[in-house]
Amino acid sequence: MHIPGLVELTEREEIPKCLILLTGNSNVGKSSYCREFLVERISGQSDCMYISCTATEEQLQSWLVGVGVPMTDISTKLHFINPYVRRQTSDQKADLSSILSEMKEILNTPLNLNIGNDVAAQPNKNNENVVSNKKKNMTIIVDSLNHLIALFGLKDVEAFIADVYFTSKMYALTGICALTLPSLDMDQYERLNRSFDAILEMAFKEEMESRIRAMRMLLICGVVLNPKWIDFELASDGTVKFLQKESDFVCYVCKTIINENPALYSGLYFHVDHLEVYKKLVGIYGLSMSELGFSSEVMDASFFFIDIVGLSDPTYSVSSQRQKIEALNNLIMSCSAYNLEDKKIILPTGDGMVIGFLLNPELPVKLGIQLHQKLRTYNKAKADKDKNRIKFWACLFGKRH
Repeated sequence: MHIPGLVELTEREEIPKCLILLTGNSNVGKSSYCREFLVERISGQSDCMYISCTATEEQLQSWLVGVGVPMTDISTKLHFINPYVRRQTSDQKADLSSILSEMKEILNTPLNLNIGNDVAAQPNKNNENVVSNKKKNMTIIVDSLNHLIALFGLKDVEAFIADVYFTSKMYALTGICALTLPSLDMDQYERLNRSFDAILEMAFKEEMESRIRAMRMLLICGVVLNPKWIDFELASDGTVKFLQKESDFVCYVCKTIINENPALYSGLYFHVDHLEVYKKLVGIYGLSMSELGFSSEVMDASFFFIDIVGLSDPTYSVSSQRQKIEALNNLIMSCSAYNLEDKKIILPTGDGMVIGFLLNPELPVKLGIQLHQKLRTYNKAKADKDKNRIKFWACLFGKRH
């Protein structure tokens, strides 16, 4: 499952399918995030039931078109419900039990298979009314729970959300529900949040301009998190724009600040276009050295190999792994032996690297000695778990084909 700002909030590329409770003060941006969530899910091939008492279907469709969602996706995947309008028009489906039944009806509707004209034209008991038994990929978005509580009462809303929660376990349903705080006492809030797998918080940044907000993923059941606040602002078109501090993300390939949303791969951060370069370097696509500006002929080089011991230990968080890798890279680049020769091949390996020196065969040994000294100084100031333990070796004569 992917949500807006996932990498910034969790340092992960994906999280398990879950129901998220989005909390925060009034006007902090919860509705904007719900709409961003809607765009993310529709673009991810999910049917979406969007429940709102303060918007119309036409308003929501107009906004979606404005941010680039194709009208074909909107007409086929969006199921909009305004419970207040239904009640005002004496719609028999205005209560929460009817909304839940409507959701289950959508979930239980078989998917039509996309079959060719030749197959469709041939009568066959096996493809007559050809459908798939695969369950629909469904998302529910409620903006907001406060409005439902005002219309139906807290008890009915708690029962509705509990039903949605258990339905989510049967159908791998995903969703997000917004709740303005403070609006419930602690006991009421605790009863309600038991029906959610994750809690996402929003708040104003008091020390900055009012347009700057912050959010954090407080918890996800079954996932180890290091909750941290990340800044965002609301753009003029109502979209959410995440703001990164300069020290947050450095591209592993070019070692410069990533100002846009980073790409995350193997616990490392990249500019989006540099991630493909990295994948090529580690052999995923197979890259000839001529593409890097080196001769395609057999080449003599002296190699330095290094990796971090025990980095795959599951007790290390992604953040801890990234810090160890970045610390090692910085130590290597601070060694004079590394900087003495411009013409060298650098191949990242995830938790280490291979450096091929093309001119001076002594540099791998010199780099090993200097790095050993710098690591000893670095580790003295660190707790045992934060120390960088590495293994490295030099190959003074080698050929690169």
